[in-house]
Amino acid sequence: MRITLKARRVETNAVMSFVFDLGCKPLKYRPGQFLHYELDALAFPDERGNSRHFTISSSPTEEEIVMFTTKIRGSGFKETLRLAPIGFELTCESPEGDFVLREGEARMRHVFIAGGIGVTPYRSILRYSADMHEPLNALLLNFNRSSADIVFRSELEDIARQMPTFSFVNVITEPEEGWTGPRGKLDEAVLREWTQDPQGALFWVSGPPGMVGACRELLGQIGVENKNIRTERFMGY
Repeated sequence: MRITLKARRVETNAVMSFVFDLGCKPLKYRPGQFLHYELDALAFPDERGNSRHFTISSSPTEEEIVMFTTKIRGSGFKETLRLAPIGFELTCESPEGDFVLREGEARMRHVFIAGGIGVTPYRSILRYSADMHEPLNALLLNFNRSSADIVFRSELEDIARQMPTFSFVNVITEPEEGWTGPRGKLDEAVLREWTQDPQGALFWVSGPPGMVGACRELLGQIGVENKNIRTERFMGY
């Protein structure tokens, strides 16, 4: 289907959200899924071509738009969108992906683990939960290099205030002066500290492939079974 660029939002110095108008056309997707996007032409060279897939960072409750959020690193595809005029048209395909809540899982305890831009599917899931007044028993452990790198910080803090069953914890690996929150890297000690009783919880891990693979191993070390781990690897960052 054809969509048009409606807005760009600067989330951090390195991250931008692209909001697209659906033109009153329906787009059915589940929070946590991804979309393929294709440009008619590139304004800048890109060895990977004119198409990409990105996790949907908007929620189905945000009607008539769809949004993705990404790091801006100079690829021809992203630069074309970054500099395109509002109203710029492109094509998106049907939603895909199974990094989603399945039937009956809303009642479970969830531990969401994000590395950097890997927070995007959780924004979709949590925005939907808050808007639908269907609270999740969830903890989001969000790992970033500095507090300036935290994407959707204000919004997720607001959701945590709206939804007392949700806890939003930011862990900074290279804390700047004045940071008073949790600090450290993603390791067994941090996981044990924040998930003291891993039994019965569903663990979600989203971020760069190396981080996701390492986290899966760490979860095994603290006793989480593979069947209770769901992963989404963000390629190409």
